[in-house]
Amino acid sequence: MTVVPVSGEIDLATAPAMRDRLADAARDEDCECLVVDLADVVFLDASGVGALVAVRRILAERGSRMVLARPRPAVVRVLRILGMDRVFEIVPAPPVR
Repeated sequence: MTVVPVSGEIDLATAPAMRDRLADAARDEDCECLVVDLADVVFLDASGVGALVAVRRILAERGSRMVLARPRPAVVRVLRILGMDRVFEIVPAPPVR
């Protein structure tokens, strides 16, 4: 399991950097499960969600998975509005190894 913390506002300006950072972790052969720790994300827009979807695809191609951990209520609301709560596994705390 690989845990990558994300923080701040994830929007059109910051989503590409987040995507690249998560994609680098996802491409590691030892990464069977990428846990994206969203506890410190205060804002997430559709471009941020798109970046998460892109990284999820990288993992799915290898049979690995992605978990979104500890999102704030505002982030969960965005994910639900976009129907992403049916796409991503969302947990209140990082999974135990």
